[in-house]
Amino acid sequence: MPPRTPEANAAHGGRPESGGVLSEAAAALDLLTTPIAVVDGAGVVLHANAALAEVHCERRLAGLPVVQLAFGEHPLLRLARRVVHAGERIVARRLLLELKRAQARRYDLAMVPQQWRGQPVALIEFHPLAEHDQDLGEGVSTSPEGAAEQLARALAHEIKNPLAGLHGAAQLLERELPTPALREYTRVIRGEADRIRRLVDGLLQRPEIAHAGQAFNIHEVLERVRTLIAAEAGGSVRVERDYDPSLPDVDGQSDRLTQAVLNLARNALQSGATTLVLRTRAERRARIGDRACKLALRIDVIDDGRGVPEELRESLFLPYVTGRDEGTGLGLPVALSIAREHGGTVAFASRPGHTVFSLLLPVQP
Repeated sequence: MPPRTPEANAAHGGRPESGGVLSEAAAALDLLTTPIAVVDGAGVVLHANAALAEVHCERRLAGLPVVQLAFGEHPLLRLARRVVHAGERIVARRLLLELKRAQARRYDLAMVPQQWRGQPVALIEFHPLAEHDQDLGEGVSTSPEGAAEQLARALAHEIKNPLAGLHGAAQLLERELPTPALREYTRVIRGEADRIRRLVDGLLQRPEIAHAGQAFNIHEVLERVRTLIAAEAGGSVRVERDYDPSLPDVDGQSDRLTQAVLNLARNALQSGATTLVLRTRAERRARIGDRACKLALRIDVIDDGRGVPEELRESLFLPYVTGRDEGTGLGLPVALSIAREHGGTVAFASRPGHTVFSLLLPVQP
């Protein structure tokens, strides 16, 4: 294919430089196969690379307000401004866009701050979702890297001391109980106390030590979560399985991932759910943050509760953000931190009566 002329590039979304020569930055973007737009602090598209203009659009994008790419009421402009002015890196999942006229489609967006011709801009990557994901809602992850981990480390010192007493009391109680069925509950208490101690020990270690792990079957983790959630709910919630038995083992720390999935399941309980589904699937060519991997393992926690309030969606994974008076706002940030320890992430799609929190873990890079 012959190289583009400046006029041809302008017709497809870029714009010619002075003297009729494309800038090196624009030329480099046009060589990429990933659809990319450059947006300034006012929300105006400065450049759309060839992959975006040719494959996904049928109109000139340069000079167009980025809000015109959104479908209906949309946080796209606000997110772009935060990237430019605050220097945030934002991953927005399943945003509904109208890049082609009258053809709304959901995309994952990776938004990073950059410099363009001497001014701060947002570099936005567009990743179209597969057809089976088009019916899910959107979720935005803006949590600063490591915020939840730092918070958990601070709490770890206060948590560790009571655990020995809890374990010992359960052990003494187990000796006095008359039936094996009752003693099973004390074994659960002791097992959970031991698991919390191991989690706390991991938080207090250096990261490279804490994150070392081994291969295990993810369904062992989910069965543990299912037992604990059923006990906590006291019969008020039906917990269902929808497992893919062909999934490969995952490398990591089973205790940490148990905590992450348990936090997601507890969040569902607190939203008033009456049915909870634990589902596993293989996700091919998955996007995790701003990276792609050949194969990922997806754990979905699905509930029929009230859903995520609109005003909390953008800040949901930040510490202390909660929609309940008695809530701590720590469960989801810790789940996200644990997912990132394993190279993964957490995303959500929510509407009243149907909420899905998805934990994505890479299996093949």
